[in-house]
Amino acid sequence: MYDYYKILEIPHNASLEEIKRAYRIKAKTVHPDINNSPKANEVFALVNEAYETLLDKHKRYLHDIKLNNADDIKLKAGKKKQYYGSSVKNSTYTNAYGNGADFHYNENGFGKPSANVKDDKYYYNLSPILYNMLFVCGMFLGFIIAIVTIAGTFKNYWPKPFIFISVLGFILIIQGWRGIMGKKTIIDSLKKGFRK
Repeated sequence: MYDYYKILEIPHNASLEEIKRAYRIKAKTVHPDINNSPKANEVFALVNEAYETLLDKHKRYLHDIKLNNADDIKLKAGKKKQYYGSSVKNSTYTNAYGNGADFHYNENGFGKPSANVKDDKYYYNLSPILYNMLFVCGMFLGFIIAIVTIAGTFKNYWPKPFIFISVLGFILIIQGWRGIMGKKTIIDSLKKGFRK
């Protein structure tokens, strides 16, 4: 949720005249005709939305309620984080469209929120057995492709150029091994084994 007061850089008890003055100043700096930023249209629309919301008594009242509720949720999440540790996820911030994927307003201005990146570590922590089984299956499939193409070529079941399909099998075996060993190559694993 956006804090329209922060967007216009005014206090929560600002008068209508202060809101109008802040809007004029802000609109001059973020207007798409003046600002060459690729997000200038979105930012200008957000500044207009803030202005229209804070000018209307009813909309401003509802915005203040939502803002206070968001602050309470943030405070509760902070207390949980203190009590339970950093494993508690604080996902209370969303934009006007209900998700966190769009830009948001922070103390440095408008910017992209840090996305929750789902990398190999995330999927490994989700289910280590399934994660490793995926690579084992890939290695098995690669082994079958390599053996069948090599054996079939040497037994003259198909022409000699078909042996190059075995490269795909070897790639699957290598990538499966790297996935299981944490992106290490076979040579790195052998070196480590000889050092022990």
